[in-house]
Amino acid sequence: MGSHARFLQLQGQDKTDVDGVATLDLAKTKLTEKERALLEYVKVLTLEPANVRDTHVAGLRAAGWKDEEIFEASFTTSLFAFFNRMADAYGLDYPQGGWLPPAAAASLPAAP
Repeated sequence: MGSHARFLQLQGQDKTDVDGVATLDLAKTKLTEKERALLEYVKVLTLEPANVRDTHVAGLRAAGWKDEEIFEASFTTSLFAFFNRMADAYGLDYPQGGWLPPAAAASLPAAP
């Protein structure tokens, strides 16, 4: 999650939103319902790909996503699942100082 959180912050995303996404607690974010619908979909696609159903896509359409955008989100999610599995297979670590859960980050000593 560290590299993704850093990318979100570099794109100007609020730290509270980054923490909410990273901890799967979207209720803590200021994301729109449309954005939340997409994140819920890619969560299912990532964690339970065999459970993706037509109703998921219909829900995204109802939230305002176009078929091309749904395809792109599905493709990107699937591609990153591949990258993550390769990183796990080769033992690649996350960068030091990357994102940590809020409770863990709070327990670290303050930076000099």
